[in-house]
Amino acid sequence: MKNKQRWGFIAVTIWCLLNSFIASGAETGNRFADFSLEDPREKKYSQSDMEGKITLVVLQSRTTLQTAVDCKTELKSLPQDNQKVQMIAIMDLRKRPPFVPKSVLKGKISGQDPTSKEIPFLLDWDGAVTKALGGEDSKCMVLIVDPALKVVYKQEYKQTGIDSEIKPLLDELSGGQK
Repeated sequence: MKNKQRWGFIAVTIWCLLNSFIASGAETGNRFADFSLEDPREKKYSQSDMEGKITLVVLQSRTTLQTAVDCKTELKSLPQDNQKVQMIAIMDLRKRPPFVPKSVLKGKISGQDPTSKEIPFLLDWDGAVTKALGGEDSKCMVLIVDPALKVVYKQEYKQTGIDSEIKPLLDELSGGQK
């Protein structure tokens, strides 16, 4: 009987450890998740679009659209100032209202996002990419991905002035060249 309890305890411990490892998402030092997503205009983007470039990622998970737009607006000058930097945003839509058609949501997102032409808002309908990247409900995260697709920075967007924290890292990654 004690042997069965011991094996049960070991199995539960291993399951808990694996679960926490799998759910941890993209931490700094990890490779960016492989993905293929579309923006509201149905233009496709994938991980290959990021290769060889420094990418600033706004990861929106169940926050208001306005929070993500504010973050994009605050950070949009960084890619303009540095030609080696690009920016994308990924929106988690897995918990969207079930009776609202996708076309209506696409229109709303395009209509309320003045930065959508410069910075694509990629739609993660099933939330798989957001979850793989460690997106947390009700939080807007900022990630920096280096040209080798390694996550080198991950921080919750909750304050203004985050650009002054990110700009030196982008300059360092680009070798100080603009």
